[in-house]
Amino acid sequence: MNELKLQLNKLWAGTIENLKIDLLNSSIALKIRVIENGVLSNFEVIFYEISAHYFIKKSGENRLENIQVEEGDYLELTSIDYFETGIGDITIRSMTNNWVSQYFSSANFALEIWSSLLFIEAKKIAINGVIFDA
Repeated sequence: MNELKLQLNKLWAGTIENLKIDLLNSSIALKIRVIENGVLSNFEVIFYEISAHYFIKKSGENRLENIQVEEGDYLELTSIDYFETGIGDITIRSMTNNWVSQYFSSANFALEIWSSLLFIEAKKIAINGVIFDA
């Protein structure tokens, strides 16, 4: 898994050019552009066999703020981390609808996008065609 973490570290502070969530095929694909020391690198990252994903726009009550997108705005992949045993339980609680408690996950990838987070629970990840079991 050290090689996976080394490859993920290359993506930090990259620009997300495209993000596609494919619910039918249980995958999430990202095209990421990274400029480091004046050198441009392009990456295609695909998460396969996804069992869960969870996006949180900002933290706490700030998640409710609407952000006005302006010309030139972009998404930065601030960081991306892999957790071999998962980050811990992500659960749903409801005071009135107990049936939702049957849905839970433990994401093994955390993508920080500016001040937002995308958690992904996936069995495989491919970075520029190289597949890693997760």
